[in-house]
Amino acid sequence: MTVFIRGRAELEQELVILNTQKGWSIRALARHFGISRNMVRRILRRHECLRDEGHDILKRSGEQSPRPSKLDPFDKTLARLLEKFPRITGVRLLEELRDAGYGGGISILRDRLRKRRTLPKEEPVIRFETDPGVQGQMDWSPYTINFLKTGKQQVQCFSYILGFSRRQFIDFTPRRDFFTLIRRHRDAFSHFQGTPAQCLYDSEKTVVLRWEAGRPLIHPAFSAFVTHYRNRPIICQRGRAQTKGKIERPFQYVEGNLLCGREFQDLEDLRSCARWWLAEKSDLHLHETTRRPPLELFLEQELAALTPLPLHPYDCAEVALRVCDMEGYLDFETNRYPVPYEHVADILTMKVTENEVLIYSPELALIVRHERAPDGSRLTLDGSAIHGVKTLRYGLEPMREQFLQLGDHAEEFLRGLTLKNPKNPGFHARYILHLKQRYTCDDINLALGHACRYHAYDCKAVERILATKATPRTLESVRNEKAAKQLRAALPKIKQRPLNDYAGLLTPSTPYKANHEENRQCAKNQELSENTETGPDGDSSR
Repeated sequence: MTVFIRGRAELEQELVILNTQKGWSIRALARHFGISRNMVRRILRRHECLRDEGHDILKRSGEQSPRPSKLDPFDKTLARLLEKFPRITGVRLLEELRDAGYGGGISILRDRLRKRRTLPKEEPVIRFETDPGVQGQMDWSPYTINFLKTGKQQVQCFSYILGFSRRQFIDFTPRRDFFTLIRRHRDAFSHFQGTPAQCLYDSEKTVVLRWEAGRPLIHPAFSAFVTHYRNRPIICQRGRAQTKGKIERPFQYVEGNLLCGREFQDLEDLRSCARWWLAEKSDLHLHETTRRPPLELFLEQELAALTPLPLHPYDCAEVALRVCDMEGYLDFETNRYPVPYEHVADILTMKVTENEVLIYSPELALIVRHERAPDGSRLTLDGSAIHGVKTLRYGLEPMREQFLQLGDHAEEFLRGLTLKNPKNPGFHARYILHLKQRYTCDDINLALGHACRYHAYDCKAVERILATKATPRTLESVRNEKAAKQLRAALPKIKQRPLNDYAGLLTPSTPYKANHEENRQCAKNQELSENTETGPDGDSSR
């Protein structure tokens, strides 16, 4: 009689029970269940093996030993090639094994190669938390937004987040240069009403000049800025974006909650909406990690731990030197700003903030103040109120005084220029005055004297003489030279001590007191000798 069992598990269970408890033979079991006697033997044998050798739940039932492969005889050759060439391809490896006698295909070779050459596992990223007021993180992210008024434009999103409370500050700018970086930092510190002890940064050029011996060299101007706010910059290793995971993830929140599903008129409308979003959404939402609103956690624990702000914020203005052109204008970022005529051809100092352009004389006296025009608008501001009703003449007289200030040879050159070029001496004078952008006045004066000796009364001749005999310099180097001169004047003068003062270090047997008295006498004699050779004004008295 054949009995139908629902499944293999029930069949094996019933078969083992009938054999062990009721003593059924293999022939009877095979006839009863309608299976072969060999299958009955295999089931009983496997059952006894599991009872004697142990049972592993992960081991598949009926698992067989792996079949031999054509690659097995070449396993040592495969290991040697992988050790010598870790990145060898499967095709190239097949060529080498074929030369060694391998007759199989590339599929099993690739499978074996995939098992033998495993990729190195990435180190797990361990989330770490910091105490209140200890750490902040900063980063940029670019976005392309189609504004309703100004059209499509790429903007940069500046983001700064506090590591403990996760309170965030964002702002949008058209660029990410150094001055924009420190201005946005200043706004973030003002938003938080304090600064954390340290902040994590990427290795960007506005923060890091370069890497030396595996260590970053901080930009001196940025170092001065963060020192003003008592904040220490921590530079992350290059290629380790996960180090700043707390600032990377919130960009997705900005994209999905602020930028998604909204339209903006222009950049100012976007910045205004971002300020509203920070107060109404970002500060009040339930953070996934802390399970608290960032503003609530900030006010309870982190605000008191931040470093207080200084009484005066850092001056984030950009300072540049410009030569006033003959029309009475200074150029800055495609826009032109008017300056009074009396400063034509002068090297003026321009201080640019986010909203204003201030122009100073060479003596650093404020000349004029303008509202900053939008970058890239190519505007020429109306200078009628500054220039007055005086008509600009392109002759020689409006610039005669400035030209004579170049040096002793300027007047002689000007006389020869008037005789040789009576129709357009003003053009040559203006051209020479504009050379102040690349050369010092002393070099120009020497070039004028050289031109006078050879009667070369021409602006191009003066330029060729300067190119041959003078070294070009930038307007920024003028400011650096002035700063270095002021620094040298402020430093105390160092007077070299007589070498006899160090003689006692070479004769340890001599008592210290005797050496000291001897050194004092030598110094006194040397000072007396200097006074007899030099007069009170520093000139020789002999």
